[in-house]
Amino acid sequence: MPRRIHCLRHLDEPQLQAALAALAPGADVDFRGLRFTEELWRSVTAAVGARFGRARFDTARFPARTHCQGTHFGGPAYFEGAHFEGDVHFTGAEFADYAGFDAATFAGAAHFREVRFHGEVRFVEARFAAEAFFDGVSCAATARFSEAWFDGIGAFTAACFSGGVSFTESWFRRRDGTSADFSEATFHRPAEFHGARFRGRAAFADAVFESEWRGAVVCVDELWMRGASFRTPLRMGIAALRVDMNRVRCESTAAFQLRYAAVSLRDAVLAEPVTLSYEAMPFMAGPRQLEQEMPREEGSVAVRLLRLSGVNAAHLVLTDVDLSRCEFSGSYNLDQISLAGRCEYGTPPSGLRRGGRLPLSWWSRRQVIVEEQYWRALPGASRTAADTDGWLTGLGHPDPAQSPTADDVAIVYRQLRKALEDTKNQPGAADFYYGEMEMRRHNKDTPPGERALLHAYWLLSGYGLRASRALWALLCAMGVTVLLLMLFGLPTAPPTSRMTGQVPVNGGRVVLTPDSAGRGVPTHLRDRFSAARMERAGRVVVNSVVFRSSGQDLTQGGMWIEMGSRLCEPVLLGLAVLAARGRVQR
Repeated sequence: MPRRIHCLRHLDEPQLQAALAALAPGADVDFRGLRFTEELWRSVTAAVGARFGRARFDTARFPARTHCQGTHFGGPAYFEGAHFEGDVHFTGAEFADYAGFDAATFAGAAHFREVRFHGEVRFVEARFAAEAFFDGVSCAATARFSEAWFDGIGAFTAACFSGGVSFTESWFRRRDGTSADFSEATFHRPAEFHGARFRGRAAFADAVFESEWRGAVVCVDELWMRGASFRTPLRMGIAALRVDMNRVRCESTAAFQLRYAAVSLRDAVLAEPVTLSYEAMPFMAGPRQLEQEMPREEGSVAVRLLRLSGVNAAHLVLTDVDLSRCEFSGSYNLDQISLAGRCEYGTPPSGLRRGGRLPLSWWSRRQVIVEEQYWRALPGASRTAADTDGWLTGLGHPDPAQSPTADDVAIVYRQLRKALEDTKNQPGAADFYYGEMEMRRHNKDTPPGERALLHAYWLLSGYGLRASRALWALLCAMGVTVLLLMLFGLPTAPPTSRMTGQVPVNGGRVVLTPDSAGRGVPTHLRDRFSAARMERAGRVVVNSVVFRSSGQDLTQGGMWIEMGSRLCEPVLLGLAVLAARGRVQR
């Protein structure tokens, strides 16, 4: 049985020396409820040579400066309910068996750097009023920090959890800077973070998860997972304002259920299908709401993807994600990305715009990617833009060398369009087709003839996607044809078959000349505009639209006008029908 000594402080000097002399290195001690002074604690650790056997320090109170560097605990060590009035140093200590700090209170900084826990370690409901340093700690068995409170930073840099770790419903309360740091930590067994809350930044940079992550976490600031490696299937819930997943490595399937987050995935390595999706329901820990401190503004819950450069998108699935500011340039296999649910993109500036080449102009309503917005914002980039007001600007603005070119944007549009077409989302791919054609039309490397054709295609029908524009073009063409026929194409009266000639007196060949009466147009301009002539011209035009001959008698000029009408107006009708069909589908 351990030697139970409660009254060391009340012993006189000879009795104290006798009690300490009875201790030996590796001795079992029982100091439950004892209040230590600095001198008394130094005397006890010196008496045992910083080597304890079974140690009971339950509800004990430790002085403002408690030094346990390099201390060895050969048996179970109990610190349940202990109170450390100031800084405590366990740096380099070793716990060969169970280590229990449940409900312990650390009023100052707690230093557990490079501590080796060979048995189970528990900090359940522990309270850290200042910094808690667990850098380089090694836990061979289960480590439990459930419902622990960290008012300062909780640093677990390069820690190794071989037997699993639980931070269920832990609360990292530091608001400014990093509240929890698990950078380069290694988790060999399941890591339980269900209900963990971080008021400041939570860093998991370069951490390695060799087993599963369990639970959902809430981070009021940024969840920094840059360079983290997940080697087993993963299902992770995250409510955070920002999530840095640059260079993250998912070697197995992974599903990230997100709320509030603005996510960056630059240079991430996705070896298996990875899903980023918006989670509609708030994360809960039993009946308790975990998101009390998150923003409450309308739309703040939406998940936004910011960067995909350097990512092989073939294994990426996005569901209900806001892509209005996502930079797609630099990603690979973008045509194989899976876009499900309601993925939203940016839109052009709304309303009438002044300036530019036209006195007033407006942008066609469609979905645009952020690369086009960066390109449109460049001075003089869009030849048909009224101005560049309302477009987003990139980091390199206004330097064209640091902004995407029209060809770069066209490639992104083409790949995204194919990705939607492969999922049979033809109406959704229409806006990306429009954007691709716009970039081709403005690309200076496009051959002049092709650019002229694209300009005509855009002007007449919006690349076959704007029904109203195609119908107006058809009506205008028909109106111009009617006007030309009334002016130059319709004769005054139908031609007659009478022919005139003169028989020579002495006989010989008779020369017959057709009567040209009625073949000309009216002499006076006002006579060319009449209801009858308009009705005749209308018949010609209507028949020309459906590629039929009207049967009307026309002048030589009218025949050419009708031929031109029969070539152009059916094309415009076809574009109008095509655009109307696309509009109905959308």
